[in-house]
Amino acid sequence: MKKHVVLTALGVFVTCFLSNASILLPSSSLLIAIEYSLIVNPIMVAFCAATGASIGELTSFCVGRYGGRIIPRKLYNWLHRQVKRHGYLMVFVFSALPLPVFDVVGMIAGALKMKVQNFLATCFCGKLIKFSIYVLVAQWVSMLVK
Repeated sequence: MKKHVVLTALGVFVTCFLSNASILLPSSSLLIAIEYSLIVNPIMVAFCAATGASIGELTSFCVGRYGGRIIPRKLYNWLHRQVKRHGYLMVFVFSALPLPVFDVVGMIAGALKMKVQNFLATCFCGKLIKFSIYVLVAQWVSMLVK
């Protein structure tokens, strides 16, 4: 693998990590992945972006895990029942959608003591689908424009 490709992959990972480490702020990681996918292998970009973005989401997960006492008891009990039934599905669907509300889902998952490795794996799968769709559509559009 060429040196510039490795550095690009590392750059995509770090940039997506940092942009997703913010809480309740819109992330530009989709734009970053789209830009880089026009330069190097789009599948590699989607994988690196999804990995960095998933790890970056641990900030909201940790806020929920260690700040979970902020949630009122009645709401906590209701969310606990919902996440027990649909927790991983919620994480998967909201991580695959290009919406900035995923931080709230991450906080809820952390507050409800979801296993961190399961949260990361589910988040990664959703984000990989999202990034893959975006970079492949960007490739398709760039081919139409040329």
